[in-house]
Amino acid sequence: MADIGDRIPYLFYKNAADLIVGYDGSTPFHLFLKEQFREHKNWGSKDRKRYRACCYYFWRNAYGVSRHNTTEILHYLQTHFPAPNHSNTPHPPTAPYTPFARLLSKGIPVDALTPWFQTEPWVWLRAVTGKEQQVLKKLEQQQIVILSKHNGTIAVSAQANLETITQQGIAYIQDIGSQQAMDWQNTPLKALCTRDHRIWDCCAGAGGKSITLLQNHAQAQVECADIRSNILENLQTRFQSLQLKTPKTRVCNLESEIPNQSYDIVVADVPCSGSGTWRRNPENLHFFTAPEIGIYANKQQRILNNLANAVKTGGYLVYLTCSVFQAENEDNIEKFLLNHPQYQTIKDAFCGGTAMGGDYIYRAILQKIEG
Repeated sequence: MADIGDRIPYLFYKNAADLIVGYDGSTPFHLFLKEQFREHKNWGSKDRKRYRACCYYFWRNAYGVSRHNTTEILHYLQTHFPAPNHSNTPHPPTAPYTPFARLLSKGIPVDALTPWFQTEPWVWLRAVTGKEQQVLKKLEQQQIVILSKHNGTIAVSAQANLETITQQGIAYIQDIGSQQAMDWQNTPLKALCTRDHRIWDCCAGAGGKSITLLQNHAQAQVECADIRSNILENLQTRFQSLQLKTPKTRVCNLESEIPNQSYDIVVADVPCSGSGTWRRNPENLHFFTAPEIGIYANKQQRILNNLANAVKTGGYLVYLTCSVFQAENEDNIEKFLLNHPQYQTIKDAFCGGTAMGGDYIYRAILQKIEG
């Protein structure tokens, strides 16, 4: 096939439309594409690159076009892809997030989410403390262009191959929004990041936020938990690869378990809709429905309620989501405070977002003021 911009044959568009219709949303689309590419061995590297670009163009720009209708998809792709430039690209039938406009958190206008969603996100690379110059040298050797820098964190294109850097344990990938959420320098949390205090990352996943916490506050004493034992094994491997002290871990289902220990700080990065990160997996927006927001909010509320006694008096509960929906954010905090008047809000705001070229991460810092 010729490079994008030349005449594209009908068969290409038909194949791309079939890929979109054949995707059921059960796995991330990039994994689905890998399987499809293995089945179509006659598609060369240029073909695969173009199919990938075309499908993601659809997911980012064609919200409102039926993902079940091959004819409708085919017509959209033939009239829109490739777009000569953004200014001449016809508007999609429905701007992303528009059906959820009234459900968004305060301060997030739906219009701001459209260019954010339709633009391929940067990849943010964080050097391990003391390894910054090594990382910069590696990027230069590989001729990877630096798009932005923020407090030692480097943004590069999503197409950049960073494996040779991350596999050496000198850097790790994490969005700037998540990194800001774990930067506690200008918060009262900083005073409790010492050897004499205990911090519990209770929904730790693969440990990315705890790693960043230790990069920012090296003396912090962190313990980690998650409902999945296998992901805690990944956490330990990840800490070891970055030559960091492996934290204590335990499996914990916070929807049904009430912790029997108390901590100075509890970090609850709760399961959520992921709507603040959908630009990374834009196909998710096409499969999401409004009732799911309430399902997540109820799950989050159960977790919050079970954590109420896990914080020492004078300590803090840090509530995090990667959602842009009010029900998962401000509304949950309001309900929690009504049920637990021993807490007060110190600060709540979004980290990252369009201004930083990052994901939207909601962070509420609550202090337990009574026993």
